[in-house]
Amino acid sequence: MTLLLSDNVKAMEGVKGDVVTSPQALDENTLRRFVHATMDTNPLHLDPAAARAAGFDNPVAPPLWPMHSMVRGLNFPDPLDALGSDPDWDGAAGMLFPGLPPLDLPGTRMLNAGTEAEFYRLAEVGDVVSAQSEYHQVYEREGRSGPMVVVRVRTTYSNHRGARLAVITMSLIYRNEMDSPS
Repeated sequence: MTLLLSDNVKAMEGVKGDVVTSPQALDENTLRRFVHATMDTNPLHLDPAAARAAGFDNPVAPPLWPMHSMVRGLNFPDPLDALGSDPDWDGAAGMLFPGLPPLDLPGTRMLNAGTEAEFYRLAEVGDVVSAQSEYHQVYEREGRSGPMVVVRVRTTYSNHRGARLAVITMSLIYRNEMDSPS
């Protein structure tokens, strides 16, 4: 088996990134646009009276919204501009998990291998979301097309009051492009 996983990359298991905070609070307009895009018609998202009747102070976002709360500010460059100089760029470095250092996996291709989610509390209008990601597991295995590295990144989302909103674990598969079927 060709090894893709170096000791340095394996040592990243358990490493936590910096806490990253959304540059803006969840507001009614952002929530409206998100629920329209996801076609979620639950009145808790748009009707303050329905939200209050359900025990919330304000309308609440769908459970997966915290994953989409880390928007870039107006004065920040577009990270997708990297595609102009590298058409094979996969977008993972610094975008999927802000605050985590990139993994040094040379000559590899990234594939999404699934997402697990634990929900604790819904974000409410006015909440500012923070996230901290961790390389939860990093291991190598042999697949049908050759060796691959599986990276599981666990991200904990909290609001500005410190209440945990969700823990999302994404699994990514990295494999050598030369081992990929054509």
